[in-house]
Amino acid sequence: MDFLTSTVLSGMLYDGFKKGASLTADFLKEKLQGWLFDDALVDQLADKLKDLELDDLAEHAIERKINATPAILDCMKEIKIDQNIGSVTQFHSGSGDNVAGNKVTYNK
Repeated sequence: MDFLTSTVLSGMLYDGFKKGASLTADFLKEKLQGWLFDDALVDQLADKLKDLELDDLAEHAIERKINATPAILDCMKEIKIDQNIGSVTQFHSGSGDNVAGNKVTYNK
């Protein structure tokens, strides 16, 4: 997958709406961590998505509305997945964790 698809976006939106989130540019930026995008593009995408009034729809209905709106599809084509994520080389010897990415530890 080279760019953001309507299926992925509709899933993100639906999950956010279920948790009571509002559709804002900041919400989209948070959900699109790991994707490459321009802030102005995400602002534009958020505005276009708000116009569709997707809040109370099922995930498949959100996807259908997105697919029926060429301006939104054009914005989505500009949002690319970050190809640098996911490639981690690790060497480990001994005991302990071998963790890639963010890890939260709590000292008790």
